[in-house]
Amino acid sequence: MTTARLQAGISEIQITPEIGVELVGEFGPRPSTGIGTPLMAKALVLSNGTEILAIVSLDLVGLDDKASARLVQGIRQKTGLPAEAIMVLCSFTRGAPYTTARVGGSELNQAYLEKIIKQVPEVVAQAQAALQNAALGAGHVLLPHLVYNHRLMTRNMKTVTAWLGVPKNEVLEPEGPVDPEFCEIVIRDRAGFPICLLWNFPAEIRDVQDSLISAGLPGLVQAEVDARLGKHVPVLCLPGCASNISFTRGLDDCVDAIASAVIATYLETSCDPAIRLGAALEKVILPVRDYSQFWSKPDIELKRPDLVGVYQHEVELLQKEGAIAIPTTVQVFRLGWFALVGLPGAPFVEVGLNVKSESPARLTLVAGGYGGDIGQVIIKQAFDDEGFEAWTARSARAGYGGGEFLAEQAVKLSRSLWKGERVRQDDSI
Repeated sequence: MTTARLQAGISEIQITPEIGVELVGEFGPRPSTGIGTPLMAKALVLSNGTEILAIVSLDLVGLDDKASARLVQGIRQKTGLPAEAIMVLCSFTRGAPYTTARVGGSELNQAYLEKIIKQVPEVVAQAQAALQNAALGAGHVLLPHLVYNHRLMTRNMKTVTAWLGVPKNEVLEPEGPVDPEFCEIVIRDRAGFPICLLWNFPAEIRDVQDSLISAGLPGLVQAEVDARLGKHVPVLCLPGCASNISFTRGLDDCVDAIASAVIATYLETSCDPAIRLGAALEKVILPVRDYSQFWSKPDIELKRPDLVGVYQHEVELLQKEGAIAIPTTVQVFRLGWFALVGLPGAPFVEVGLNVKSESPARLTLVAGGYGGDIGQVIIKQAFDDEGFEAWTARSARAGYGGGEFLAEQAVKLSRSLWKGERVRQDDSI
């Protein structure tokens, strides 16, 4: 890794499907009837003359493993970048077609996936061709009022998930913690103006599910930031580890709060034009959940009996697949003194917190939605407490210990990029 003058390039295109496609629903598809905000593919390429990295943000709920592998291969062929230098992240928007398995969902929209695989590599190539002198920095603010752990412990039902409905007078306390840290990577041009802003916040983006194609919160934040800056600056959403964390506010309030955090952090963050870049990637094997029987049936009958048939079908589909383990990938980028960690699926907040606490970087952004989607990645305690996130499904494949193992691998990769260096977490950034 070499420290040299940073260059950055940004490009973006719309990937909005045609009206009429089925959109991702909680427990079944929704036919689309219009467009709320366009779906976008955005690419940021960073180079210091020796190392070159690409960060790609897609307004999708996720990518299945085959589509993800083909997309990365297409980017490699178009740009010449190695696989470890390409990080593709999906924003988890539910206003998009089925590009990965979801509980009660329809078949994957293969025609739409083919368009994504064909279009996105060109966006990365355009960003690579647009490299200009730049500077990079990272900052953070705390937003504890905006999030809560939605897995709630009860007197006699172990754990219930708040948005599924909570029994009256039953809730004792949240099962686990939250992570209130809003992190942002700021890219400025040689004159100090913003080229690109990348935000990372651990809260599940569970938008109102109407019949409109929509990028949801990331798209609305982009529009609000543009309005406040008075010009368009690409804003990339790097979704946090948040499959057990929800927003405390409605969508409009969340848009205002996140946009305010984006602007405030940008204004307070200094940037350095001499940046050390690095990348590390590790293929790992996670345990798969036990789908030999419908183990979750008694818990589902107790908490959401209307979903027993839906999850019975999920178990049958997993039995048909017959997977014995989950091959996946963990990735880390070094961006100067800062780290960007890409984790597959939708990990619990504890996974991200564990990575941050052990990372050698001055500031660590931990993003889910990386690579081939493996669904929710929960921790051991959540398996013991049961509840929605522990119910076996195609969108909840990772088994006992999977979350803890992902955190360990991410820390190991991060340390390999610092080679024994340790930067105090509370240093000025």
